[in-house]
Amino acid sequence: MYRVSVLTCLLIGFGLPNFAVSGESLSDNLAGVKVRLDKYDGPATVHSQRIDRYKVRIDVDPKTESKELAIRIELPNTGPNVWPAADVEVIDSKGRALPVRRNGIEWHNLLLTVPAVQSTYVVHVVEPPNLQPQLPAENERHIADPVSGLSSAIANWHDGQQAAISIRFDDSHETHLSKAIPLLREYGFRGTFMINPGEHDPNSRRRFPFQEHRTEWQACAKRNDQEFANHTMHHRGALNDADMEYQIGAASKIIWDLFPSQSKLLALNLGGGTQWLTTKTLRHYLDKYYLFDASSGSMGMDDVYGNRPSAFRQHLQRHIKNAGWCRIHYHSIGKNCSSSETNFRKVLETIKEHKSQLWIAGMADIYKYQTERKHSKLTIVNSDPHHLSFKLLCLSDAELYNQPLTLEVTLPKSWPPKRVLVKNSQNKAITTRIVQGSNPTLLRFEVDPLEATYNIQLE
Repeated sequence: MYRVSVLTCLLIGFGLPNFAVSGESLSDNLAGVKVRLDKYDGPATVHSQRIDRYKVRIDVDPKTESKELAIRIELPNTGPNVWPAADVEVIDSKGRALPVRRNGIEWHNLLLTVPAVQSTYVVHVVEPPNLQPQLPAENERHIADPVSGLSSAIANWHDGQQAAISIRFDDSHETHLSKAIPLLREYGFRGTFMINPGEHDPNSRRRFPFQEHRTEWQACAKRNDQEFANHTMHHRGALNDADMEYQIGAASKIIWDLFPSQSKLLALNLGGGTQWLTTKTLRHYLDKYYLFDASSGSMGMDDVYGNRPSAFRQHLQRHIKNAGWCRIHYHSIGKNCSSSETNFRKVLETIKEHKSQLWIAGMADIYKYQTERKHSKLTIVNSDPHHLSFKLLCLSDAELYNQPLTLEVTLPKSWPPKRVLVKNSQNKAITTRIVQGSNPTLLRFEVDPLEATYNIQLE
């Protein structure tokens, strides 16, 4: 979809203007892309030219400079010109991918180090190897049948809840075992624990909490009431492609071994303050290790930010109002830690107050449901005044995306709820529940995210 030959990238300007940049960036003319020499005051210059929506050519003129040059490239991550940063690479004039340094939670911010020679580079989006199918429109997730009077829809969130919330914990800190997990269990909540399961470095004094408490983490995994996620092996970044493969891939494999019967899909957060040097796109690692990027969109709950319980209450209410996914994250919990136990409990109390409106779940489960729903649609097969047959089509990968979807059926007034029977394509009855206080009557039931036909009939 985005792939253009290297020759086209480098030799054809498509009539778009060329801009010379040294210390200051003329990024407004590059549709929000900013290109500049990083921390540099010398004779060298870079010339930037937008040659397509997701392609920028950079020409380096070193003049009399002899030392390496660092080029800072900032891609728009919000607004109408946003780039899909996970699919971006930088190539030279021969089409070779170059090592690019990025911050773990700012993949749109690139640092390219190049020799002080006259040369040309292209920053571009590469087509993902596994292209996603065209998604159904929102109105295709709803059906209304005039013959039977029935209507059905795929609920926005599991069990028809108004919003979803995930509670994330980073760095596999020992207080997650001693404080966070016991409190979550007390409230009946499921959290997501971003673990760093790497072994201790024999040449370093640094100790890794996961290894120090490995038996306890294994017991937590066996109980399976909390979710684990990939925070890389050691939370230290990577110096090259092989190091990045290890830091991400080995962590995923450890988590898969802890949960052998579950989907391999995991949340990934490369970690703030880390630097990653790789020639490959982030998409390469996400696809290879069945990951989704969870590095943004979350509210930090460390006490240093100030008045977290009050700020969270407002944050949650906004998400409930907008039927969205509320994400928050913690580090250590307890005395002299990043978040006090008192403030943590206040947040859990707020969640408990709104429990009737919330789906409280792990990040992977929420992401699965969100993805499955976007890839699904409903179509009417046939109907009569006492019967409706409809099909669910779901295009997501069933091996990874296995979170049940919630279907909602609105009954006409002439249909007594106790006489309504829902069956699957194997003619087996499906357990339904009546939504209390609904008018007209609303039934809910769970189905697998697979292509299947369902029958609703009046007995």
